[in-house]
Amino acid sequence: MNVEEKDTKQIKKKNKHNKTVYKYAIIVGLLISIVSIISMSYAYLLYAQKQGGTNVVQSTCLSFEMADQQNDITLQRAYPILDEEGRQLTPFTFTVKNTCDAYMSYTINLEVLEGSTLADQYVKVMLNNEAIANLATLPEATYKYYENSVSSRVLGTYSLGGNEEEEFTFRLWMDGDTEAVPEAMNKTMSSKIVINGTVSTFNPVENGITTLHDAILTNEYQVTDVDAAIQKIKAKQEVDTSKTAPIIDWQENVSAAPKDGVTSSTLPAESLIGTSFNGINFDVTENETKVRFGNSYKFNSETGYYTVCNRPSPDSPDDECVTTNLQYYDPEEVNYNDGTYYYCSTGYNVSSADKISTNWSTSNCSTIYRITGVTAQATESTNSLTGNKFSTTKYTFNGYTLNQVELESDKSDRGLYAAQDDYGTTYYYRGSVKNNYVYFADAYWQIIRINGDGSIRMIYAGKTPNASGSATYIKSAAFNTSRDNPAYVGYMYGNTLNTSLELTNTNEVDSNAKKELEAWYKTNIADKNLGQYVADSGFCNDRTLSSQENNGNGYTTDKTTYYAPYYRYYTSQDPTFVCPDPENDLFTTSSVEIGNNAATYPVGLVTVDELMYAGFANGYMNRLTYLYQNVYYWTMSPGHFNATNTGAYEFLQRSTGNAGYNWVTSGSGLRPVINLKSDVEISGGVGTSDDPYIVKTA
Repeated sequence: MNVEEKDTKQIKKKNKHNKTVYKYAIIVGLLISIVSIISMSYAYLLYAQKQGGTNVVQSTCLSFEMADQQNDITLQRAYPILDEEGRQLTPFTFTVKNTCDAYMSYTINLEVLEGSTLADQYVKVMLNNEAIANLATLPEATYKYYENSVSSRVLGTYSLGGNEEEEFTFRLWMDGDTEAVPEAMNKTMSSKIVINGTVSTFNPVENGITTLHDAILTNEYQVTDVDAAIQKIKAKQEVDTSKTAPIIDWQENVSAAPKDGVTSSTLPAESLIGTSFNGINFDVTENETKVRFGNSYKFNSETGYYTVCNRPSPDSPDDECVTTNLQYYDPEEVNYNDGTYYYCSTGYNVSSADKISTNWSTSNCSTIYRITGVTAQATESTNSLTGNKFSTTKYTFNGYTLNQVELESDKSDRGLYAAQDDYGTTYYYRGSVKNNYVYFADAYWQIIRINGDGSIRMIYAGKTPNASGSATYIKSAAFNTSRDNPAYVGYMYGNTLNTSLELTNTNEVDSNAKKELEAWYKTNIADKNLGQYVADSGFCNDRTLSSQENNGNGYTTDKTTYYAPYYRYYTSQDPTFVCPDPENDLFTTSSVEIGNNAATYPVGLVTVDELMYAGFANGYMNRLTYLYQNVYYWTMSPGHFNATNTGAYEFLQRSTGNAGYNWVTSGSGLRPVINLKSDVEISGGVGTSDDPYIVKTA
């Protein structure tokens, strides 16, 4: 075993308990050593060593290893600290890899090595986002890797499918409640993280768990006691919904060589400037037929987004690269050999009055381009609202592509967490989980959460294991076929004559999304006598208005209106599972007392709040959380109504990996969401895509 000793530097400092201590840095890798000695009346001196290489536990197939260690822990205080400080320490991360084809069950243990004299009761530990624990309270492992170890404590129990891997974070610190007691002084503690893996995995049915509800909860910790699993889930650390889960760092990815046709844009033709076409005044200005280029760009490694901007000089800092001075260019008149031209995208909107307005994207771009050439083609477009045609020009650009790839991430924020919904305590999945698959109605589903009434909410995931993209939705369709009124953000809607918010949001007319989803439900569930397994727990189309100042009223078209989901996603980053106006916006059928009883069948869509709890945040890209699919798909949450282009916008999940919004008339995927009854039984499965929970239907 190679051991690299780390020097420590002592710095005299007063701690929060007004005791004189020595402050120094401690580096913790796989091997963690804690040494306490008397320096003055009461002091701690910690000394650390780091093991090089990789820990490997051999199994009967190939190997099961712990590798890819990152971010060695640096304790900034070598004395007892409070738990709140401990959870903020930079974690030590490691990855557990199952290089076998078989399933593996394993425990992560902290083994206290021979010769240690410091009692476990003076040490606090935190694995991933689990509850902080006093080391002495953790269960003793049944197996010690080192024969003469003082003890071995189980930090967690997990499982992995064949050739899968999971990342973990680990924090360790001296208990902040430790006072000047003889038992804690002049002692030593050495410990090692040990992975103990065995072939096979926890199978709920084989352990006497018969319902899907209980299987979900017990599988989180691979225990048979449902109540014990619930208590551990409730004890987890509070999640930070202002950050993605997992937390991702991005790096730039620039194509090695230019290519033809890297992107294109269709714009109003110059013939529309100040004139009419087919007798209609499209009100186009010269700039609205052009694009906006910058001479440089900025990249945000936290969000993964680019900003096209102009720098006064090539060496100017980022804060001098601004978007306010971007010029308008006729793409055909630019000499691309004379200067550098960066571009994001350009598009246009057409109102119900046939007024064209062009929009230029220069920030929050997931991909930008360094343009080296262009070709132009005369085209003709149609206003989908009126059917009127008008002249356009399609520009096809050549050049380099700039996008992003994941550099590294903290994937520890994952699994089941507890929150409140309309019925009580809900247990929801977050992050890059892989054990939330169900097979029901000849399709695969992913569990979103256990609702407060015990029913299980899940989203359609395709007809085959590990489906992606368009295979994960039933069809691409508009949320509504009209967009020029605030009413059209509704899953159902009422009066569009701008008389009142109440009349606008009356549930009288089905949206196109509702028609499509209920037609699918009838054919695939109701007509197959599978509706008996489905609960009517409701779906929230939250049309309450944002509380921000100068907001519109939600029924007239002369002022932009922002809805509460927009505020929660972009401003407060504080999602909710509670439907603010359940009597009007919680869509249920007439078979239950709760909700609006306006639905024909108990089927709906995911909400943007559920996307946030799953790991999406504030427009940031996240391609690792379980609800990401490389495709656009609708949510049930209104975004806003834009008075400028008379457009109603609904939230959706984008193929780029971020939640956002689009016109309700846009075509995007419909992924049905249903709730299974709390007592549905399973015949087997462990929740993975290759071995999903199988719902008993006969």
